[in-house]
Amino acid sequence: MKKLFVFLIASVLPLITLVAPSLSQPALKVGALIPFTGRMGDAGRESFRGMLDAARSLNQRGGVYGRRLELLLVDDTFQPAEIIAAYRKLNEVDNILLLHIYSSVTAQTLLPHIQLNRIPTLVGSLPSPLANPSRNPYLFSIIPTPLDLAKIGITFISEKSGIKARKPKLAFIGSSDYLDQHFLEEAKIYAKTVGLDVEQDVAFTDLSLSKEPGASDRTVKQITSILSAIGQANPDFTYLSLNSREASAIIQEGRKMGLKTRWMCNSKAFDESLTPYDGVLGVQPISFFGEGVPGMAEIREAHQKWHAYDTHTLFYVEGWATVLVMAEALGRSLPEQQLSREKVRKSMESFRNYVLGGLVPPLTISSDDHRPSVESRILVIKGGKISVHSSFIS
Repeated sequence: MKKLFVFLIASVLPLITLVAPSLSQPALKVGALIPFTGRMGDAGRESFRGMLDAARSLNQRGGVYGRRLELLLVDDTFQPAEIIAAYRKLNEVDNILLLHIYSSVTAQTLLPHIQLNRIPTLVGSLPSPLANPSRNPYLFSIIPTPLDLAKIGITFISEKSGIKARKPKLAFIGSSDYLDQHFLEEAKIYAKTVGLDVEQDVAFTDLSLSKEPGASDRTVKQITSILSAIGQANPDFTYLSLNSREASAIIQEGRKMGLKTRWMCNSKAFDESLTPYDGVLGVQPISFFGEGVPGMAEIREAHQKWHAYDTHTLFYVEGWATVLVMAEALGRSLPEQQLSREKVRKSMESFRNYVLGGLVPPLTISSDDHRPSVESRILVIKGGKISVHSSFIS
């Protein structure tokens, strides 16, 4: 397994006199399991870069109450044996206080270990079945659950579709894994309650794009089959619960086939890679890179200072915001003596309307509800750029 141990130390000369003495205290260790390849690799790599830059910026500004934040980053290969071995190293050797797992599938794999070791864990996308704190008291997230995001998109369609003479028709395309199917089933039920006509036959198509030699023909056939079903159903809207590369392939081929459906993407499907496709909607709680929100100022500064010519997506912003939430939880735990994982968990549950400068919706987390928010905006591709299409919907 490819493992990256990243030690982030303040190194800017103007800060050395002020920061160096306090940063000599023991570092606050946090772990992260992030995929660099596979279905989630594109988003994972961007989130990874955002986490690195956020931690570097934080440490150069004095760390967490004078203590350096040390990130221990591991490539999530989705191989259970490797994942468990990496987790055990983070838990038993590194003694991390907090863990970030980008993939909900990996979080589910490690859930028994997380519960046993009582490690507060931020999941990149926390599915509803795992969001109940009475059953899973150590799982958290910084964005709404996939189900809540789908409900927001469905509410938008029911209120803003402009279709008056009949019920708007909605179809779903998603992966075949259990968590995706579970939330899509609930989303379909909700869609019916708000007056939408839900197409059943195209709900759980398994789309798996591969870069392996010889996979191209299989992929084309797979996409054609999916879109043929969409064409026959002729929905007004199609909700994509995919990643951005899969969504791009579906939308591109759908336009070639002349499909009239309006595409709406979930938070993992909608990013800057979809800018060639005007009119595509996204239920996206994360601010896009460079958006004019207060929290973007520090990101712009770091970007200009360290890699001015790089390009980023909103998943970079997601990674940055994740580190800020980690730092806040650790900071709230520090005034107490004998810093522990349990104190960090309780600190996470003390967030009340915690604002991150608009990078994500304000976070409110309690012991009764670990969902940080039930709000999101609808974004749209317009003129080859991401634009805000609606204010926050809950």
